[in-house]
Amino acid sequence: FLEGQRRRRRRRPVGSLGSLATMTTLPELARDYVQKMISRAGPGAKVILVDADTKNFLSLVYSQTEVLKQEVFLVERIDNETVEKLMHMKAVCFLRPSYSSLRAVTRHLRDPKFGEYHLFYTNSIRDSYLQDLAQADAQELVKQVHEYYADYMVLDAHLFTVPTHESRGGPDSGRVHQACSFLCAPHVDRQELLGDVDRTVEALAALLLSLKVRKPCIRYQRSSDVAFQIAESLYRLTYCQSEGLFATERGSIEPVVLVLDRTSDPVTPLLTQWTYQAMVHDLLGIRNNRVDLSSKKIATKVPQDQKQVVLSSQQDDFFRAQLYNNYGDLGIEIKNLVDDFQEASKMNHNIQSIEDMQRFVENYPEFRSKQGNVSKHVTLMTELSRLVEEGNMMSASEIEQEIACNTTLRASSVYNEVSDLIRDHKLGEDHKIKLAMLFALRFERDAEMTSRLISELIDVGVPVSKTNLVREVLDYGGQGKRDEDLFGGGKSLLSRATGSLKGLKGVDNVYTQHQPLIASLTEQMFKGRLKETDYPYHAQVPKVDAKQAKELIIFVAGGVTYEESKFVASMQQQYPNLRVFLGGNGVLNSGQFLEGLGARHRMSQR
Repeated sequence: FLEGQRRRRRRRPVGSLGSLATMTTLPELARDYVQKMISRAGPGAKVILVDADTKNFLSLVYSQTEVLKQEVFLVERIDNETVEKLMHMKAVCFLRPSYSSLRAVTRHLRDPKFGEYHLFYTNSIRDSYLQDLAQADAQELVKQVHEYYADYMVLDAHLFTVPTHESRGGPDSGRVHQACSFLCAPHVDRQELLGDVDRTVEALAALLLSLKVRKPCIRYQRSSDVAFQIAESLYRLTYCQSEGLFATERGSIEPVVLVLDRTSDPVTPLLTQWTYQAMVHDLLGIRNNRVDLSSKKIATKVPQDQKQVVLSSQQDDFFRAQLYNNYGDLGIEIKNLVDDFQEASKMNHNIQSIEDMQRFVENYPEFRSKQGNVSKHVTLMTELSRLVEEGNMMSASEIEQEIACNTTLRASSVYNEVSDLIRDHKLGEDHKIKLAMLFALRFERDAEMTSRLISELIDVGVPVSKTNLVREVLDYGGQGKRDEDLFGGGKSLLSRATGSLKGLKGVDNVYTQHQPLIASLTEQMFKGRLKETDYPYHAQVPKVDAKQAKELIIFVAGGVTYEESKFVASMQQQYPNLRVFLGGNGVLNSGQFLEGLGARHRMSQR
């Protein structure tokens, strides 16, 4: 067993062979991995054993119905010790190469629950790990061991995240989610930070291997120690420790990996969002492409079977078509969706013959699926509309965009508008805090006005724990922490808002004019103007002209946003011969960003 695995590791790993090289989207890569795992186990009844991370991975790329169609009768956690013995079944184990999964596998091998074990790991396996497996497999139940490089979460065609861990403590610990360790630097424990750097680099290396590319050209944000640590660790892993795993074909061009820190752009996660996917995440929250509608805060009546709904562009045609659409257009499209369904419903009720009955029975599953999909989007739109209307969000968002985008704006000309919104009882606390934070970032030199806004926030009852965030965001991502001017180089509000987008309630591009920093950085990179003083190449890697690259991976330590994902999707259309991927330690909405900064502030006070 052990010698066989060592011989396999000398060859190109199975996780980067075959048709994978020609695929362009992450869901295609992920689904191909799962299909290959199941088929490699051969015919017969199977159970898939997963850990916490791979369970989420599997649910993101395959529906339960799709899995069951492939002779898989059960998906179970490998650490579930109460699972019954099913010795007639084969166990397809899809696991991270962690010591917790090793312990779980060895328990199974010493007290087997299934007749065969086929092991598939999401990343490279250490020889010591293989030795422990060999020693535990006294009954020779392990039939194969493979490395399939799927050590990241696939959210969309171009979007991935490093799997986040659950909270490692309550509010006093300051540990909210994995992204928080990077948001909290330099106050977080150094070992914890480096542990998250290692986890991030493992995911980036797995992505590179799954794309079957050469060792990468690495650039990073010089002003960020976190970005430097990720770049350095990625270099050591890809060029020194696992050099033999990467393609070395002559003539191929190295992929470009650009490592950024959220500190470079603290503005984007503070802005109210108005495109469908980003808006749902900002107001309701999306976790692994799922929206929880069971909260008591949801005022809209939710059908019992839709307390948790899936929002996936891979599984929902309507969502795929509308995920980047703005709020106004979305209302029209959902109305059209309802009208189309009502028309189809009338046809299904017009049953006058045996043939009509047969046609209805044959189409009933699809009809029920469409009914559930229509109900889901109507429910979401109803709740979004309620929150927008009751929270006076449009007024606040217009001022947010003006602060972020109007390069000629002066603090004195917008102060009164921000002050009036702070005193608006309809506007929520978080929206008031975000306005003050944006004002502070935009007008750092007008510290006296920022202090007055903080006093006004306290006067209207906003807790000091939240007003502290206004100064915390300056310490985190103020002018001294950024390499770029986030508020310069653009057109004024009036000149940028010349057109309008059709829609309901006057929603137009005044609410969506902001462009995230990565838009400017990638433009500079493709024009050869991205400053090496601010975004240097790693000293030991080859320099690559971005215009010649075939793959570009942008990683934001601390978390990405759906606004940035929207930009990358548009960039992919602009450069069809370039594969562009965006990743981060989770997808941030404004609430999570505020929570992370709150944890950072608490850590700084220790």
